[in-house]
Amino acid sequence: MKRFVVLGLPRSGSTYLMSLLDAHRDVSCAGEQYNPFAVIGHGPGDDTHDAILGRDKDPVAHMEAFFAQGEAQGLACCGYKYMIGHNIKILHELAANPDVTIIYIWRENKLAQISSLIKAFQSKKWAQSRVNSHVSSKIVATPRQISHRWHEYATFDHLISLWLANLPNPKVTYEYREMFQSGFEEGLCEFLDVPFQPRMKSRLVKQSSNSILDRFEDPKPIRYYFNQIGLGRWLEDEL
Repeated sequence: MKRFVVLGLPRSGSTYLMSLLDAHRDVSCAGEQYNPFAVIGHGPGDDTHDAILGRDKDPVAHMEAFFAQGEAQGLACCGYKYMIGHNIKILHELAANPDVTIIYIWRENKLAQISSLIKAFQSKKWAQSRVNSHVSSKIVATPRQISHRWHEYATFDHLISLWLANLPNPKVTYEYREMFQSGFEEGLCEFLDVPFQPRMKSRLVKQSSNSILDRFEDPKPIRYYFNQIGLGRWLEDEL
């Protein structure tokens, strides 16, 4: 059985990819096994004291038990999502265990990423499977708030890419927009060495307008700021 980890920053498209992978009959991709607040599998997650303490006392043993369960189910591939800020011991284990495949997701348009992050924080809605009024709701944010966050995320992405480059693990990197291009599912299946399934689709929907400026309650200062710093391309439609 191929073991894998989906690695990325919040609002990079990692949950979309997770749900896409989990739609394949031979693949299981669970949620955030090392979320500080709950062990998240395919459901709402286990936030009990025993579950979190048991995991955090021996995070590597938790990972081995997770993969052993997938192998017992006869899966071709089994993995979970790991986000920056989760248990550091797992990053050390990945570096020491070249048999684990790493799928890294990043997002070039940091304005789109951070606006999505702010909206999720404000609404407490991190993913959804149907279009409703939340998609068109506006974000209240200033250029300074966004600047702080996008520089932080750009730094993380840079350091992660350097770390990955030195790992012997099988690995692949996808930029957010690649996941919505024709043929992506076929390429992903080929990388994981599983047969392509035409019905392999994510149930998730975008939570914001594809027009970046349309996401904001007051877009004028956002437009001015990003044009002035030479990042006007981030104001264009992302997809």
